[in-house]
Amino acid sequence: MDLPENLHHLVSELGDSLVKALAEDDHCRDLTFQIQAQGYGLMLILEAAPIRLRGEGSDETFPQEGPEQPFSEDDKRLMKSFKIRMD
Repeated sequence: MDLPENLHHLVSELGDSLVKALAEDDHCRDLTFQIQAQGYGLMLILEAAPIRLRGEGSDETFPQEGPEQPFSEDDKRLMKSFKIRMD
């Protein structure tokens, strides 16, 4: 899906800010070095996808589009180590 230019810029700026924040955190930097020392690279992927909200006063819920659980247990542990919540 192509993003509008302004949204693409915002997502890109958010990605840059997240990478900078992670690089400045000593614990995150240490974990990154440990992973790289084992021969692995890391990649931060952000995805902007349209969401549908419930109508005002409606009890109707909308099914989530795409895979229900796109993250493996390893993915979840890594996100938890970065204090990323998936609510």
